[in-house]
Amino acid sequence: MIVEAKELAVRKLADARAECRVSQEKLAKEARVSKPVVVRAENGFTVTRISAHAILKALNKFRTEYGLEPIDFYDLDWKLQGEEP
Repeated sequence: MIVEAKELAVRKLADARAECRVSQEKLAKEARVSKPVVVRAENGFTVTRISAHAILKALNKFRTEYGLEPIDFYDLDWKLQGEEP
């Protein structure tokens, strides 16, 4: 029996944002968070779960408009406040 192993691809927020050609400022505005929150999330620093969901919702709006598939919350490399690494 041959079992194929699928590598779980965890994506970087900055890469997902760049795919749909949206700036940090524009993503932050749509997500209703500050630009430093987006910068923190992209650089691997902690953000609140609420901010992460707001960023993802805005990102998926832009991805859909750009003709890209939406991304699931756990497909991105989030560092969330209050959670173990």
